[in-house]
Order: sequence, then C-alpha cells, then structure tokens
Amino acid sequence: MTVGTFLYALLALLGVVICIFYIEFGTVAIAGVLAIVPVFMFLFLIFMRTRVLTQVDAKNPVAEKDDMNKPARASITLTVENKNRILPVTKGVVKVRYENFFSGEKGKMKVRFSVDAGRKRDRRIVVPMLSCGDLAIRVERVRIYDYLSIFAWTVGKNYPVQHVLILPPTRDMYLGKDRWYNETEEDSDRFSLYKKGDDPSEVFNIREFADGDKIQRIHWKLSSKTGELMVKEGSLPLTRALHIFIDLCIADDENRRHNADLLIQGIYSISLYMIEHMIPQHFIWYNRENDIIEERLVEHEEELLWMFQDLFTTRCTESQDELVQAYLAWDEGRPPESAMYLTVADHGDLTGSGLTSGRLEVMDLRGERFGEADE
Repeated sequence: MTVGTFLYALLALLGVVICIFYIEFGTVAIAGVLAIVPVFMFLFLIFMRTRVLTQVDAKNPVAEKDDMNKPARASITLTVENKNRILPVTKGVVKVRYENFFSGEKGKMKVRFSVDAGRKRDRRIVVPMLSCGDLAIRVERVRIYDYLSIFAWTVGKNYPVQHVLILPPTRDMYLGKDRWYNETEEDSDRFSLYKKGDDPSEVFNIREFADGDKIQRIHWKLSSKTGELMVKEGSLPLTRALHIFIDLCIADDENRRHNADLLIQGIYSISLYMIEHMIPQHFIWYNRENDIIEERLVEHEEELLWMFQDLFTTRCTESQDELVQAYLAWDEGRPPESAMYLTVADHGDLTGSGLTSGRLEVMDLRGERFGEADE
C-alpha cells in the first residue's frame, strides 16, 4: 500500500461520514466521485503497464574519482519508453541496491522519474561511492503510479547487475624507464624503445659512422645513397613482462579505506605509466578465498580494467605471513627477475626473505614518493 492509497482511503472515509450525517445531493455526489476515481486510476495502470518499456544499461563502466577524499559518481542509465501518445507517466520509482565487494560498502536507494506521452527518456541513476572497487548496481524494481498515487504497478524487475569500476585519480610517477625494462640476453620479440643493445636482428637507430664503430655494423645501402658511412645500432632485447606483486595486506584500522585506495591508486598510476612506455606488466596477487596465486598480463589499458575486475573480487587480508609464504611458493624454481612489490603495510622482514633475491623493489604506496626519478 502506497502513501497515496492511505491518504485517499482517509479522504474516502471522511466523505462517507459526511454523506451519512448530511444526506444531500452534493454530499452523495462527492461520495460517488470518491468511489469511482480509484476505479479509473486502476484501469489507467492496467492500460499503461504494457505501454511502458524499461531497460537498464551501464553506459560508462568506469568512474574515476577527482580527489582521493571525494566520492566518485558511478552511474547507470534507466531508459523508459512510453508508447502511449496521449497519457504521460507523471510518477515512477526505481528501487536500486548496490554493493562494493572490495570495500564491503553497500546500500539502497530510490529514484523517481517521469516520461511524457509518446517519448523515450534516459534517467541517470547516480551512486556516490567513496572507496575504490567494482561497484555492482542492481535495479530491483521499476514501478509506475497513477495520477493520484493511489496504486502502483511493477513494469520491470530483477534487471541484470551492472558493474562500474571505481578508480582513483592518478598520481605523478617517479619511475625510471630503463630500470624496469628487464634486459635479457635470450631471444625475445620485445625490444627497448629507449636503450640500444647488441641484438642485430632489430635496428634501434641509424647514425653516422664514428671512431670505434665495427665495420660489420655499417649500413652499406644507405651509405651508398647518402654518400657518408652510416652505422646500424642494435636493439636491447627485453623479457616478456615486468612482474608486479600486489600485497593485499591492509591493517583493519581507521585508515583501512584510505590505505586500500592508496594501493589501488599506486597500481593504476604505475600501470598507466608502464603502458605509456610500452612495458608489459605481469600482475600477481594472492587469492585467499581460493588459496591460489592470481596472474594477469597487462599490455593495454583495456586489459588493465579487466585485471581490476578480477582483483576487486579478492578480499583484503590482515596476515602478512600468508602472503609472503604464498609468493615464495609461487616463486620457487623461477629465474630471478627485477620486480615491484606494491604494499601499504609494514614489511620490515621482507627484504630478508627468499622472495626478494636482492632484486625485488618494495614500494610503500603510503609515501608521497614511491620511486626515484631516473632520467
């Protein structure tokens, strides 16, 4: 029963009482009108229920925060089409539930809408969310009301869940390009764009001949065209990807949400920096629920968003030991490579573990700078 139903019932009861005590033509007519009006309102809903079509869609699946301390405005779109060309829908209500699995935030809300006769309207449903994560938004029910809000009729329910990634603003990077290129002497199909090497299968640069250059590096065809000796510089082979360990250990204190957002901000900013400089990343994190190490390769921005969708399904933990032990088990038997370990927790003993192998750079993302400039 709606509020309008309750108020109209009181009004009708008052009309009946007045009619009983003052039996006149006017009072009887008023009582008759009060009795007939709900019938017309109900028939209106029966008539309109098949002429109002609704659809839910997340037109922008990513919402990026403008400031770490301000909420993001995640939104989905409810499309309402009124096929009746005479009668408008003056009141409709959408019941929405949402949940951020990564942060645990959840809630519900109601949104009103209206649509003119013979029109289609998009109604944005905005959900403010403070924490980063994969926000699941579900429209549970869409109802339309008659013109007096006496009755309501459900015209749609249990729509597919819409997911919106809540991401932080990026922060400036202080990461050198060359140090993370993972140089290798083995055959590779990837080569550095910024640093020359000795691999003759790929040309890094062509320049004029200088004292000390080997004769084997002379580009004879180009030299004959230019009339000057030109030398080919070889490229620097690179390994497949840079390993980036994600430490999901976050202390359960008053700074938990802020530290979790700092972790996501660091991952997001570093990955975009690496993508810009064409450095593939191999993200690795521990899934506590399934007791497995998750691995995702990211070379493009779309793959980064897919990686976040998977990462946000994993809950944070407070145990440092289980993370390190899981990473050690994963790392066993693998060749040591330069890698990052992104964390917002204190790991004083991590540098002494077998995981580091002297080449793992631990980056505490709580600091203002989490890297060194290397130009």
